[in-house]
Amino acid sequence: MTLHNPFRGGINLIQCLLHPFNSFYAIKEEGKGSLAQAGLIVLVFFFAAVLKRQNTGYAFNYNDLSELNVWLIAAKTVLLFALWVVGNWAVATWMDGEGKAVQIIIVSAYAIVPYVTAVILSTLLSNVLLAEEGVFLQYMTVVATLWSGMLMLIGLQTIHDYGFVRNLQSLALTLAAMGIIVFLGVLFYTLFQQAYVFIYTVYNELLFRL
Repeated sequence: MTLHNPFRGGINLIQCLLHPFNSFYAIKEEGKGSLAQAGLIVLVFFFAAVLKRQNTGYAFNYNDLSELNVWLIAAKTVLLFALWVVGNWAVATWMDGEGKAVQIIIVSAYAIVPYVTAVILSTLLSNVLLAEEGVFLQYMTVVATLWSGMLMLIGLQTIHDYGFVRNLQSLALTLAAMGIIVFLGVLFYTLFQQAYVFIYTVYNELLFRL
């Protein structure tokens, strides 16, 4: 009996970071890329954020370690990633982008690898560096963020078959779409909460009168 490998079809991440055009083209045209691999990257993104908050060196950590809110960190990582994917998929559908939702997930996950790696490395190094050497950690984070941003630009431009300007427009609209989704989510939650309070109040009033 042959077991199915969920990571089959995944791309060598080192090759993806160094040769993004070829790697992202393979995702689009050859069906390369593993959804399981992308999910693992997002999961590591979440744990890296937790690690950074709780285990950054004393000289660089200004958080109250006793007030860890895992749900808030999940919102800043996993939920933010999901919002990005949904927003970009919606915009791409409107702007005739060729990328599929699965491809957007894979490309976006692969693109954040430099940033996630920098978060982990900076957290570990913060425990051995002096406060005066903290600027090195900042430089590393900035470089990794720019690297991830470049990979995101190349990846989405490749799978959607956009030109450079149209791709920038798509990314700007993606951010706008994310804001709209958050606004509608908060609005729905507020309306639901108000409806619940109203129904609960009426229910208690009826019980009191009966």
